Amino acid sequence: MRISTQMSQRLAVNGIMDRQTNLLKTQQQLATGKRILTPSEDPAGTTQALALKQQLAQNEQYNSNIGRLMSRLEAEESALDSAGNALVRVRELAVQGLNTTYNQQNRTAIAAEVRQLLDEIFNTANSKDGTGEYLFSGYQSQTQPFVDAGGGNYTYQGDQNQRRLQISSTREIQSSDSGSEIFENLSVVAGGKQNIFTTINNLANDLEANTPNSDSLTDLDTALSSVFTTRAKIGARINAVESQQQINEQFEVQTRAVLSDIEDLDYADAVGRLNLELAGLEAAQQAFQRIQNLSLFNVLS
Repeated sequence: MRISTQMSQRLAVNGIMDRQTNLLKTQQQLATGKRILTPSEDPAGTTQALALKQQLAQNEQYNSNIGRLMSRLEAEESALDSAGNALVRVRELAVQGLNTTYNQQNRTAIAAEVRQLLDEIFNTANSKDGTGEYLFSGYQSQTQPFVDAGGGNYTYQGDQNQRRLQISSTREIQSSDSGSEIFENLSVVAGGKQNIFTTINNLANDLEANTPNSDSLTDLDTALSSVFTTRAKIGARINAVESQQQINEQFEVQTRAVLSDIEDLDYADAVGRLNLELAGLEAAQQAFQRIQNLSLFNVLS
């Protein structure tokens, strides 16, 4: 089979163009740091990389939820810590009020501090988180949980629900506690149920009337137990969230490593390939120049 000069040139040009294409691809890989530039180059790898990126995006959302959850739990724990400390002080004052050497003037002075502490605990029960939502209203986060109806009566306006946030594909954590569960429906010595605020208000009334009642100590212990029990639950949730956060971080590191193996370029290999392709292209160009110079006239001259 005879190969014409025109065919030889066309083959040489095609060879140069192929080498230029390969060189351009390698240069693009080095510029982007990615092995796969288009899905058609590695369909299976592209599909796997897409799935891994989706998992990383979901994991990022879980970590965002963890941040919001930790902020809310820490705010709730801080509020209950404040309420607990105030209740401890109220109980100390109740013990003082039962001292038989105290007169009405002494007990009235104690009652004044008790009422100050009642206001503090009431305000704490109406605390908000960093986003301006009430901590203890359940789902009714824009509604103030407790209102003072006057005459020692306090009303809960929230609901009984607990908000939850997803922190992994299989795990949700409670992000709030109902104020009704913490501050209301507490058993009292006199029988029935009563909220913390009414308990403290009754104590102040008894002290002002110079008729201290030892039952107030038991009722305050019940209130303290409710606050401390909820704080313990919050602490357990915080530990669980921190543990899951570590798991999520490990998952991200491992997933990114797998994604890197699929997508990322081996720079040493690519640089070596680039040098070979540059040398090959130069050789092809030189060969093409020699082919162009081949003719019968060159031989006859």
